[in-house]
Amino acid sequence: MQCDLRLELYLALLLLGADEMLLASLAAWREAADDEALVADLANWNDAKVLEMKEWLATMTGEELDAARDRIRRYEQARVVVRQAA
Repeated sequence: MQCDLRLELYLALLLLGADEMLLASLAAWREAADDEALVADLANWNDAKVLEMKEWLATMTGEELDAARDRIRRYEQARVVVRQAA
C-alpha cells in the first residue's frame, strides 16, 4: 500500500506540473528514502516557494493577485496549525 501511495502522489503532482525539485524529493521518497528526509525537503521547498510568491505579489493584479494572496494566507494558517500541534 505504501508503495502505491507514494507512486500515486508522485504521479498526481507530475500531472499538475509540479516543480522539478519537488518531484525529485518525492521520487527519492518513492524509492524508499525515509519519511523524515521527505518532510524536511518538503518544508524547505514550501518555505522557499511562499517567499518567492510573496516577492511576485507586487507584479500581480486582479484575480491573479487575489488567488496568490489567498494561497499564501491558507499556507500560513496551515503552517501555524502544524507548529501548534508539534
